[in-house]
Amino acid sequence: MTTLTNTLANGTPFSTTQAGLSEIAVNQLFAKTAYYFNVVLTDQAGNQSIYTSQPSTMMPAVYIFDSVSNNQGNIGTRTNADTLCANRISSISQTSYPWKNSCSIVNAFISLSPADTVSNILKSVNAGVIVLGSQGMILASDKVQLTSGTIQNTIRNALPEYSSGAGWWSFSDFTGQFVSVDSCANATSNSGGVSGRIGFPDITSSAWIDDAINGEGSPSGATCDIFRTVFCICY
Repeated sequence: MTTLTNTLANGTPFSTTQAGLSEIAVNQLFAKTAYYFNVVLTDQAGNQSIYTSQPSTMMPAVYIFDSVSNNQGNIGTRTNADTLCANRISSISQTSYPWKNSCSIVNAFISLSPADTVSNILKSVNAGVIVLGSQGMILASDKVQLTSGTIQNTIRNALPEYSSGAGWWSFSDFTGQFVSVDSCANATSNSGGVSGRIGFPDITSSAWIDDAINGEGSPSGATCDIFRTVFCICY
């Protein structure tokens, strides 16, 4: 990236030639990864030159990814749920998921009791850290926005590996609190007569995590006999 020839041959363009361009947003970058940026200048005669390339390292990020291990509602204990995520992260390629080795903590992104909630998991995440999907697409500017009721991109777009055709188990309201009335009997039931709160993958409003179609105080009707995926969070 230090010469025009190398930059044109090996760089990834993020725009076409434009007059008066002063800035450009570059998305889907991974935390704690060094990137090199350069600018190719073209005059009206077609002559080109470049600036001196400078490295830039992305700040830390939180990643949400799919365990791709579909389960009925009897998910069980926190240990059981976290094991789904540990198994997934051990199986993924660092080439495809460059953030893999930056994770110190991996948890299932699910509330399992009033004391074991998504909200409590997020308390361990540093303030102001961006939340990204598995391929670097932004979900939220930080943990506050993540539990505000709106995310910036849909789950299906941010998690290309999303594996469930019937939503994902959250057992949570949009603030990350446990919904006891809609929790597959505290993650112990796989009955078609019991329901659990799920997230919807194709929406950016609160239903992304809290598809409370009958209201927060009522079961959603997402029955616990259906196989759905569990999401994971790493930071």
